[in-house]
Amino acid sequence: MTPKQRVLAALAHREPDRVPHGEFATDYSVVEQALGRPTYWRGKRRYTEALWAGQRDDVVEGMKRDIVDVTLKLGIDMVPVNAVPHKDCPFPAPKQLDEDTWEDANGNILKYSEETEDIGLHEESGKGIPRPDFRLPPVPDASEMELATHVIEQLAKTHFIFARPGRSPGAGGYITGWSADRFIRVAEDPDGVARQEMASAEHLADVVRPFAEAGVDGVAIGSDYGFNSGPFVSPDTFRKIYFPAMKRRCEIIHGFGLPVLFHSCGNNRVILDQMVEAGMDAYQAVQPIERVEEIKQLYGDRLTLWGGISTDTLARGTPDQVRHQALFSLKHCAPGGGLILSSSHSVVVRTPLANYQAMLDTICERGTYPIDIPEEIPQPGWGSA
Repeated sequence: MTPKQRVLAALAHREPDRVPHGEFATDYSVVEQALGRPTYWRGKRRYTEALWAGQRDDVVEGMKRDIVDVTLKLGIDMVPVNAVPHKDCPFPAPKQLDEDTWEDANGNILKYSEETEDIGLHEESGKGIPRPDFRLPPVPDASEMELATHVIEQLAKTHFIFARPGRSPGAGGYITGWSADRFIRVAEDPDGVARQEMASAEHLADVVRPFAEAGVDGVAIGSDYGFNSGPFVSPDTFRKIYFPAMKRRCEIIHGFGLPVLFHSCGNNRVILDQMVEAGMDAYQAVQPIERVEEIKQLYGDRLTLWGGISTDTLARGTPDQVRHQALFSLKHCAPGGGLILSSSHSVVVRTPLANYQAMLDTICERGTYPIDIPEEIPQPGWGSA
């Protein structure tokens, strides 16, 4: 089977030749280790500073080359594509105060995080986030679709290509994070938040349409709904505020004839029934803490599970620990189809290539159908995500 056929079979709850693999996101470090060269693909600080330096075209060309090369080199079945910065969008460079600190045009202080390797908002000035003096066209244009167009031209016949809709410009290329006001509003104005969620959902069609017309095979959307200890809000509040908009997003994507691959961090077990009801076809970021084997038993006939190996273990564990988790997920979730084995969230910075390769090798060696893992695989000592 081709990689595309393999993924489509998993989404249809049929058994392919082997369990497919693909990542919602892979940070630059594994890509660099695999290719032996620097990359801008999810390049964190390097990506942001290159945009500030006016190197948008170099960034896009590098990403186009590297995502195709790493897919073929590692034998990955699924390929993410997204809109890239518009060719005319400026990213003004902030004033650099020291090696790891900047001040933007509105006086906000930016800091580099050694842990995540992002440049993010550290201290707000109260003047808001400066926005480029540039208005995006109503829908992504050819320049924003450069990466998707290239990947589809190179890999569409063989690989499953999925869109992650979303557009620049953001906050000048740096990370802003969540505001505490988000949750205060949920308590004080739930109806207003629900209306805002629905209004955002209704705009999804304009962003998805160019990807659908270009020929992607699926669309990955998502929202983080919880912590590792449980969701941010109660099931009743989720039903009132977030469920209608999630359902509408799924309806829009299904209207293009594409499956919904829904990414959501956190332990969502107590709201997972609503997420399935809303219409998602694959649940990405299946965290081991949620007990993947139980999710398979409860929803395996309606939901493809995408994940199963702790992101934390991939980053900080050993190849043997990765193999152990991979075997557990294969044994309990692969029979009957409906499993895409991957990290439980994404492949983060500083993940050793040896750990990632241990996952790929286990899929190839033990993930062929019919699944035959007769040995007992003890419940792993799961990492955090």
